[in-house]
Amino acid sequence: MPDYKRMAGEQQESQVSYFLKRYFGSNESYRILNNLVIEVNGFNSQIDHLIIYKAGFIVVESKSIQGSVRVNSLGEWERSYKEEWFGIPSPVQQAAVQIDNLKALLAENSSHLLGKLLGLQQSFGLRQYKTVIAISSSARLDRDNIPSDISQHIVKTEFLVDKIKDLTQAANSALKSFVKTEPRFTADEMDRIYAFLKTYQQSGEPALKRETKQAVTATETPEATSQGLVTVSCKKCGETEALSAQYGRFGYYVQCAKCSTNTALKHACPACGSVSTKTRKSKADMYLDCQSCDTSTPFAVKWGVAASSSK
Repeated sequence: MPDYKRMAGEQQESQVSYFLKRYFGSNESYRILNNLVIEVNGFNSQIDHLIIYKAGFIVVESKSIQGSVRVNSLGEWERSYKEEWFGIPSPVQQAAVQIDNLKALLAENSSHLLGKLLGLQQSFGLRQYKTVIAISSSARLDRDNIPSDISQHIVKTEFLVDKIKDLTQAANSALKSFVKTEPRFTADEMDRIYAFLKTYQQSGEPALKRETKQAVTATETPEATSQGLVTVSCKKCGETEALSAQYGRFGYYVQCAKCSTNTALKHACPACGSVSTKTRKSKADMYLDCQSCDTSTPFAVKWGVAASSSK
């Protein structure tokens, strides 16, 4: 039997993605990401849509609701279905957890995502983090009885674009941005943040339908040691130990301490051979996540500066 609830949710997310891409996709003041899964301290959180703009981030939580919505003074949500009311998790609270995890991930990687100002490393602490709950346009909202601090986050999908423009207008105004004391991302910083977070973007296809591609040559397939680690080597000198994982404009790479050569940290899955993989960082550890067989294998290389080995 078809899962109509899941299908409705996917349709709502697809509609929100369409509006964001159509109105902001080619605008240099924005970077748009969809379906991010972020892991922090072993806990995963999924962000339906993320907007990066000059002053910070907007988390957009999509909700497919065909009936009525009401929220009491405690922030508890209910929706109607066939003339009955049912409690649902608060999307505002869900977004708050997502923002907390996003902040933790960005803070952990601020040194290679943000530049320095007057010799001091900038951080993500003073950036703006906003929440928008985009619900189906056909839903009925009892605005008069929804607490104002919650109602301000809720918008029907048809008005989402206007809401995003209102939230980012001051940050995108050159005059107002100059006057305000909050920091602003440079275009290069926005590109680095976008490229970094894109590695956490999940495919919209079910795992069983994703295409599994075999590596063309043996050199493209990483080797797994007896400890289950993926080993990597310098593309120039073949060094396997004096390597350190880094992050740059084009994603993760390893830097060789012997010859100073950079090698992309992107490999095929050691379990199934698929090249549909993503590299991610968790504290000092690096992992290879396969999008085809859903396995996660740690790299032998660690994050940070490696000690130079003798030639």
